[in-house]
Amino acid sequence: MRHGRKAKKFRREKGPRKALFVTLATQLLEYGRIRTGLEKAKYLRGVVEPLITRAKSGTMNDRREVARIIHNPETLKKLFSEIAPLYKDRKGGYTRVLHMDARPGDNAEMALIELIGSEALYKKEEPKDAAKAKKDAKEAKKVKAEAKKEEKPEKKEKKEVKKEEKKEVKKEVKKEVKKDADKKAK
Repeated sequence: MRHGRKAKKFRREKGPRKALFVTLATQLLEYGRIRTGLEKAKYLRGVVEPLITRAKSGTMNDRREVARIIHNPETLKKLFSEIAPLYKDRKGGYTRVLHMDARPGDNAEMALIELIGSEALYKKEEPKDAAKAKKDAKEAKKVKAEAKKEEKPEKKEKKEVKKEEKKEVKKEVKKEVKKDADKKAK
């Protein structure tokens, strides 16, 4: 019986459960939002929000305590230098859980958990970069196509030379066969 046990187990032992939420917390801080199961998202709030609260003070002890959970140094640096200052005046409630459609395979309830007010921090400049990348890709394809066109005549010339050599060899063989046939006839 689970007398007085408030924490969910998520059908995992202590070590794998801790590893799961360390990974989810790291991903959330790194990307700003993640999609996961509804219950995991609700539990993850209790993991991430104390980390952000500790990061707001920024003392060495707090940095060490947060580093016990967030192992990625880049994410840790981002938490203390970029994320924590966003919530300087906020007393809590740094995350938002949005319900999503059920997962098609097993009909599990899904949720999107995100950091509130961090849209500017995680905003991607995809339209500009994506358009530029597409143009670069098209140009690269054109260059490759032109290079292939230039190579093709060389290949055609090689094939023509091989065909001519084969024809010459066939002619020589026919001549030799005729000579052998004439010798046998005599």
